[in-house]
Amino acid sequence: MASYLDTLDRVMKGDYQDASPQERAEAVKDIIQVCSVASAAVAWQPIPFLDTVLISPIQIAMVQAIGRVHGHKLDQKSVLEILGTFGASLLAQNVIMAAAKLIPFAGWIVGMSMAYALTYAVGEVSDHYFRHGRGVDPQDLKQMFDKTYRTKKAQKQAEHKANGTLKEKLEQLGEAYAAGLLTEEQFEAKKQELLAGF
Repeated sequence: MASYLDTLDRVMKGDYQDASPQERAEAVKDIIQVCSVASAAVAWQPIPFLDTVLISPIQIAMVQAIGRVHGHKLDQKSVLEILGTFGASLLAQNVIMAAAKLIPFAGWIVGMSMAYALTYAVGEVSDHYFRHGRGVDPQDLKQMFDKTYRTKKAQKQAEHKANGTLKEKLEQLGEAYAAGLLTEEQFEAKKQELLAGF
């Protein structure tokens, strides 16, 4: 979680007024990646519907940071209006993610993939929105969000099938923590390390 907060802090304190398009693109890429990984990390918890409460602040901060890179300072209300453009899509995906949590462990992995893909799609669409001067048709944004989400979710699920070891590694890590072999700080650090490769 530290790299997520460090990246956002660096962006929010940075000055992108004279940044090149390449520098802006790199900053946005970093923001989207660390926020997507952070969302997947918080989705690891097994309680249905808690994901929305934990992931929403990450997505709000991400949209604010992307807006800042593109020269826009946004309050939470503005961000919620932007996220409202995706409206039904975000709500529907959060409901599906919560339902997946009802299947122990396998559902948690699915939830992690969905959380990553949702946050990634929000980031990509937000970048598109700000790069085009906030004048993009809401229907186009919704279609772009749906397409990006489906693509990224399929990619993550294929990665999980190709590398079925994430589940085992996370289980082993949880067992080591439960047995008292790792401190909470060590457990979180190792979990972040595994999820960074996620």
